[in-house]
Amino acid sequence: MRADTLFYNGNFFTPSRKKINWLTVKEGWITALGTGAPDRHLLVQKKVNLKNKYVLPGWIDAHVHLMLLGQRKFEVDVSSCRSLAELKKRVLGRKTQEVWIEAYGLDLEKWKETNPLTAQGLDRISSRIPLLIRQKDEHALWVNTSLLKRAHLEKRYPLGYLVDKDMEIIFKLRPKLSSQKIKGALLYAQEACVREGITSVHDMAMQSLPLKNLSELMRAKKYDLRVYGALYGKEALKEFYSPKVNLFQHHLTVRAQKLFIDGALSSRGAWLSEPYCDMPESTGYCLWQKKELLERVHSAFQKHFQLIFHTLGDQASLWLLKVLASKYKPQELGQRPLGDKRIRLEHVEILNREALFLMKTLGVIASMQPWHALSDGPWLKSRLGQKRLSQVGRFKDILKEKIPLCGGSDAPIEPHNPLWGIGAAMIQKGQRLNLQEAIHMYTLGGAYAEFSENIKGSLEVGKLADFVVLPKNIFRLHPKELLEVKTQMTVIGGKIVYAQ
Repeated sequence: MRADTLFYNGNFFTPSRKKINWLTVKEGWITALGTGAPDRHLLVQKKVNLKNKYVLPGWIDAHVHLMLLGQRKFEVDVSSCRSLAELKKRVLGRKTQEVWIEAYGLDLEKWKETNPLTAQGLDRISSRIPLLIRQKDEHALWVNTSLLKRAHLEKRYPLGYLVDKDMEIIFKLRPKLSSQKIKGALLYAQEACVREGITSVHDMAMQSLPLKNLSELMRAKKYDLRVYGALYGKEALKEFYSPKVNLFQHHLTVRAQKLFIDGALSSRGAWLSEPYCDMPESTGYCLWQKKELLERVHSAFQKHFQLIFHTLGDQASLWLLKVLASKYKPQELGQRPLGDKRIRLEHVEILNREALFLMKTLGVIASMQPWHALSDGPWLKSRLGQKRLSQVGRFKDILKEKIPLCGGSDAPIEPHNPLWGIGAAMIQKGQRLNLQEAIHMYTLGGAYAEFSENIKGSLEVGKLADFVVLPKNIFRLHPKELLEVKTQMTVIGGKIVYAQ
């Protein structure tokens, strides 16, 4: 028997749970798994001693924003700022372009000051150069007067605060990124992912220019991370009008479209069935009309695209599911009319019982980010009140209803270490998953959500040789101890892409 690489002296976790301590790879695929000493007739070009470490399938992060993550390399981080004075010090303390200043990560929930941030406040940092500060959740931003005037928005948004769709007006004015800078950002994002054992990502809201540059990197064999893309924006949909599957030896697939039904909780744009407790006049908002949405769904299905919907509030999920059910009704009990379409709801951070039933009935996937519930924890009660907290992060209820579930990070908005997400899913109050269930979210659950469960998500002969090597047996650790576990090695297609 011939193989390219033998990985031996490891503890491999496989679906059969049989003790496996070696694995062979040929041309990127797993060709054999075994116990004891490898076959003495085995001919290999390379041998890798795993030194009794623990091997799991490569993590699949089902919700990442690659460009946003990569842009962190050259943007200003203001996530630790707690006042306008700190914000000014951070922004002016870093060298930036003279024509445009942009920062990310602002979290006003942690500010010491009670006065709201305004365009006039940002003018004290920069009155001449356009200044843009993005909120932590990337669903709201603040701009100074200079940028308001450039966008002709000083009368419409005198405070310089814009949310969701209105942000696009500002983004259109951004200086164009060079191809070199886009590629640099994508490579930075790849490095960040493989360092945490991530072998595949689902890139949400992928736009045309980054996608073109990503393709060029893959064509030049400079990008090992596997990417499943969800298109966003008219330009991307126009240029990539049909699905592209398993390009560059299963490294790139673009077969999904991303639609936003509502906004985010922190900016009070998530669409709720009842008003926000800290803003009783508002329930958030819906970004679509029923007729327009159904036309878009029909068009996507005709072109064989998967549809991925951002639905964060309970009313957003319920409204969308009712719209889908009005068109795609189950003809008989147990039938899931949209099961083969693998429609996904992203976030579903707040979910009511009726929506849960419709997800099961229609055959819809839940794509969730466990760390959100922890990150949002300090202010969730003030937004929702005590009564609605039981609707947050319903991981266990989703599994009980046999609804497919995949896990992600929403990086860079939240930390992208899958072990942190797995640990968070295991300590969710009232909805705790066990370790096996949480791992499934980041392996086979993610593979199913991208139509790839037959080639990735588990360590089996005939599947891609994607895996992560850990120093400890995580099945013997407390969930909080997972935060301290560091990836020892990341392997994609049998190639070691990261080693500590």
